[in-house]
Amino acid sequence: MHLWVASPEQCQQPNLIETYSSWLDDQESERYGRFRFPQHRQEYLVAHALLRSCLSRYGERQPWEWEFSANPYGRPEIQVEQGVPPLRFNLSHTTGLVTCAVTRSADVGVDVEQTTRQGDLGAIAPSSCAPQELTELNCLEGTAWGDRFFDLWTLKEAYIKARGLGLSLPLQQFAFRFEPGGVGPIEFDSDSESNPPEDWKFGLLSPTSHHRLAVAVRCPGPLRIQVGWAIPGGEFQVMQLPMVTSRGVA
Repeated sequence: MHLWVASPEQCQQPNLIETYSSWLDDQESERYGRFRFPQHRQEYLVAHALLRSCLSRYGERQPWEWEFSANPYGRPEIQVEQGVPPLRFNLSHTTGLVTCAVTRSADVGVDVEQTTRQGDLGAIAPSSCAPQELTELNCLEGTAWGDRFFDLWTLKEAYIKARGLGLSLPLQQFAFRFEPGGVGPIEFDSDSESNPPEDWKFGLLSPTSHHRLAVAVRCPGPLRIQVGWAIPGGEFQVMQLPMVTSRGVA
């Protein structure tokens, strides 16, 4: 799996915005035009430019040539056509950062969150955590509580995005167990037989001091993860960023 991140703030030059806008299809352009706030418009534009630029690194198409369709739950996929490699992808963006994960054929999900975001996180936790996660979370205080919350939130979002089922898969239906030094095994409450936990691998990293990012990949065999920073349509640079990885177990 290759994971690329980009900063919307580093992609504000007029020539880049013009180029990225020209890559969007009609549906993307319509949605881009509906954003009220410039910050949200820029995040959306850079995220989709990053996706198209990433795919063109691996497939023989120009960024503006990629076409997408969505599954019944809204997950986008490349429209399958002759000559296109079996690429899978997932996209996420938050204030100050966008990210795109690409695999050859494996189910993949990615989520990134700004850890300095405002809001009552304590009110969100009960509806997004399994009972054992909430119990462990509430044993923590201060920074440790916030770090654990964003670990859980991004891992859960990445997993449900990889499953492609959206919020039809309740966040309380599965749980992550943490152990000293990293993420513990993932446990499922009801779907282990049809979706073996050991088929899944997870990763957590902090691409900046105020962002947390998680990936989930359905990959029973060995998995190599490459991480890098990118300017869509320009430089892609592989980076050595510390990552905690884990494999799900039953």
